[in-house]
Amino acid sequence: MKKAFWAYLIVAMATMVSTCFAGTSYVVTNNDNASGNSSTIYTLNTSTGALTHLMDLPTGGTGEGGGYFATVGNGAAVTGTVGCLLLNDTGSSDVASFKVNLTNLNITKVGNYTNSAVFDAFPGGSVAASPNGKFLYVTYGGSENIGAWAVNADCSLTFIAAYQASVGADTYDGIRVTPNGADLLVTAPDFSSVEMFSINQTTGALTDLGFANFGSLSSCVSFACYPAGIDITADNQAAIFGNYSLLAPSVLAAQITPTGLKNPTYFALSNTGTLTTNDNVPFLSAAAYHGAGPLFLGFSGTGSGSQPGVVTATLSEASRSITGKANTPISSSVDYQGLIASTGNFMVVSEWFNILQVFTINSDGTLTPTSQGPVTNNSASGAYSFFIYPNTR
Repeated sequence: MKKAFWAYLIVAMATMVSTCFAGTSYVVTNNDNASGNSSTIYTLNTSTGALTHLMDLPTGGTGEGGGYFATVGNGAAVTGTVGCLLLNDTGSSDVASFKVNLTNLNITKVGNYTNSAVFDAFPGGSVAASPNGKFLYVTYGGSENIGAWAVNADCSLTFIAAYQASVGADTYDGIRVTPNGADLLVTAPDFSSVEMFSINQTTGALTDLGFANFGSLSSCVSFACYPAGIDITADNQAAIFGNYSLLAPSVLAAQITPTGLKNPTYFALSNTGTLTTNDNVPFLSAAAYHGAGPLFLGFSGTGSGSQPGVVTATLSEASRSITGKANTPISSSVDYQGLIASTGNFMVVSEWFNILQVFTINSDGTLTPTSQGPVTNNSASGAYSFFIYPNTR
């Protein structure tokens, strides 16, 4: 049933593994170009919210060309004065690697890395780096499995192994490493489930710890549950998931334990206004990341009467509650896809067709566009993924 949602999936994310661009915030994109993929780097003024184009980086590979985002908003891992920028080329099934010199902001191409055990097809895949910068995990839509890669000191990649979740083969849309680097979470929307793997801290190899099944929950039987993007609290105990459902606005959560995911929970959302379908991407504010505060949810919006935009909820980890608070519709000629990330008092949103827009986060949870307005990326072939560096949570 979830196959009907492919047009609203978010895949093909770029991720940074470094202390790159120290002292300034940057927005780094994966432009998903079918004929010569690239990444665009913007500076983000943390006082005004203004985006300024800095450079474009050809990856040497190709994307899907359709403009699908990643369900996961990856941050950056600290590895020293030289870092690695890793970009997922879903059209050519490779990961492009760049070495970044922080002293002079010189970026040098290292290579494109593939392995016959893993390959992409529509709708592509997503990526997640370990916080220590040593390992990279990638989902592949063609082979329907997960590839584990070691990130070497020179930013080259060495293939570790391919894995398939015990719940079954899927495109595994969302993927994220826990903040302590101990575990990997992967969503399997076709099975209404989320798989958890432990990570060997020496080799990067994965051990499957089983899955949490949301499909058997009564609310999921009534309103459908297709876990999407992932965010995780700083204490490595609470995992939050978007829900692709077209039937009701909601968010999913589970408890992370040493033996796997426990207590899968469905939270119905109120105060969403006309934002009622396809809650794709959760993003914890700094306060929520540390246990209590605003949780932002990117809605793609589809179906009669539904709009795209961002819903703000209130999360309390102690009381295990998520409550809808406010909503901000975002105008788009086509359903907006929903990748979001915040830093300080600003929220960056990726919008259809090839637009980034920065919003001020208000005290009531609503968002107000900055005076700059939408920023068009002519290097992108459609709506595209991004992340903000550094991670300020």
